[in-house]
Amino acid sequence: MKREREELLLSLSFQALENKTKKRELKKILEEESEWKSLLEKETALSFYYNLSQSSLHNLIPSSIEKELKKSLISNTGYNLISLHNLAPLIQRLKEQRIPVIVLKGAALCEVIYPHLGLRSFCDVDILIQKKNVQKVSSELKKMGYSLCRTHARHHFFAFQKTNHSLPLEVHWDLVNRASPFQKYAFKFSMEKIWKDARPIQMGGVKTLWLSPEHQLIYLSAHMLKEGYANKKWFLDLFYLLKFFEGKINWEKLLKESEEFQVRRPVFYALSYLDRYFLSEEVNQKFLARNVLPRLKPERSGWPEKAILARLLEDKVSKKPLCRLSLYLSAIEGIRNRLKALVSLLIYIPKITFLQLKAKIQSAPEIQV
Repeated sequence: MKREREELLLSLSFQALENKTKKRELKKILEEESEWKSLLEKETALSFYYNLSQSSLHNLIPSSIEKELKKSLISNTGYNLISLHNLAPLIQRLKEQRIPVIVLKGAALCEVIYPHLGLRSFCDVDILIQKKNVQKVSSELKKMGYSLCRTHARHHFFAFQKTNHSLPLEVHWDLVNRASPFQKYAFKFSMEKIWKDARPIQMGGVKTLWLSPEHQLIYLSAHMLKEGYANKKWFLDLFYLLKFFEGKINWEKLLKESEEFQVRRPVFYALSYLDRYFLSEEVNQKFLARNVLPRLKPERSGWPEKAILARLLEDKVSKKPLCRLSLYLSAIEGIRNRLKALVSLLIYIPKITFLQLKAKIQSAPEIQV
């Protein structure tokens, strides 16, 4: 199976950190590399650059390219520091009101599991609260100078922003949009278990919560499928997550709850991609239990699932609606549920279109949950 050159270089850059043979192999390829500019356009460019620096191979990068990469790393580090600095007093304020908060995705991962703060970019800050606290959180945010900028209030989150230059703050009370016919039938997250298993974490000097490693892996896998695998940084999230929690992931729990939450296929797709691209056999034995993928693989895997996995491994997953539709349908368990989702879609499309138009007309929509 053909592998993109960028993925090959990225994979080797990780392996070169611990394997001298892989380091020599990577060095030989880089000495002949001519398409350096294309690497700057990849979401994984900073991790690749960081790995080369740690392996003392960054001197092989053309000086003009290295200058741009170093500039991007410094800029992203500063941006992340500011975003986390702004998040800390918000978390502290909610703690004082006895409102627990789980920090999600990039904001939770960049400071903890990545080896450098600037390697993970994010375009918004996501937090999870309990549904019963929605109105209280909204009130506290407004007192702190935040304004409502968009909402899916009847679904699973609303977004606030403090200034035009600050990142939007997405406040979730659910991990999926249960009003969406596809997410409703594809994912069955238990919010009770999510909160019960949440773990303490320190961010920006403030104690808060983040998802357990098993739930991190499950949630990120489902999120990737939902977003059509559009960004490689999400696979890097999983890689660094596996590395950070080496030997500490409860794989039996992961298998059990992947089945219970009905995310077996998304988790299988995501880990299969990692197995193929970012992890060597040697690294796999450390980070990824070898019996996990065979046990995650659907017992009845038809041609649609096989076609999707093949396209994913070849980086041919498209953002086109038909491809996104096939991804969701593959994640839904059972033909009957897939038919229900398709029928519900016919009702959902005009409804969501109406709500979007209504949101544009209203300058400050009320939060109603």
